[in-house]
Amino acid sequence: MKIKTIKDVEKLDAKIEKELGIDVKKYKNEKIANSFVELLVFPTYVSLCLIRTILASLGIFIIGFFVVDLVHVEYVIYGLIGFILFLAIGIQIGILILSWKIKSDIYYIVKFTLEITESALTDINKINSKITKVNRKEVFGLLFKGIIHIVTIPTLSKVIIDKVPFVAGLVNKIVKRVLILVTEKIKFSSEELEHNVMKNKSQLNAIQTNTSPITSISTGLEKVMNFTFGIVQLPLKITSVILIIILILFVLIIN
Repeated sequence: MKIKTIKDVEKLDAKIEKELGIDVKKYKNEKIANSFVELLVFPTYVSLCLIRTILASLGIFIIGFFVVDLVHVEYVIYGLIGFILFLAIGIQIGILILSWKIKSDIYYIVKFTLEITESALTDINKINSKITKVNRKEVFGLLFKGIIHIVTIPTLSKVIIDKVPFVAGLVNKIVKRVLILVTEKIKFSSEELEHNVMKNKSQLNAIQTNTSPITSISTGLEKVMNFTFGIVQLPLKITSVILIIILILFVLIIN
């Protein structure tokens, strides 16, 4: 089930409630929101990454007035076009550097979402017997997707808008894109799910523990994250390279 619109999210929510008898929205609470706030480190790096790269880029732009052979109107042309190109490159590289900071945070967000999913699985076991060894993998996958779209993404979006200066909209798009891709790429092992359930049969709430038994359930989570961020970062890398090539050609032409 592909999730692309708000209606798709609503259908997913209804499907989970109908098939599993649980309201995923109940996990969208203040405790979860506060946990996400604690897990997000990158907002403190936003200003630092952008300001540093922009200042470095504009510094090179200013040095260009003394290095590039300019005469008369060329100073104005270089001043206008050069400023725009150097500023754009500084912003692009700053966002690219920031994306590496985001990657680490999102890794822990996904692991925490897996813990919430395990908690939901425990809650389902308490109220019905829909989960068996045979269908545990499918149920867990459905729950995980539901919690990502109904709990994690909306909660993180609010946190990012509140905490991230300047580029909250762009960062929110990157984070949302990554989480959606993760739900599509991540795979679960039936054997590991069953092993963890038996190991933690008496555990009431996975979120309350110091270590999460769910960590080993996902197959190649780190590889999934690397692949996902590779996809998300590709447009930023391509745009940065194109801007640098344009800048080099511009300097060569005006010199």
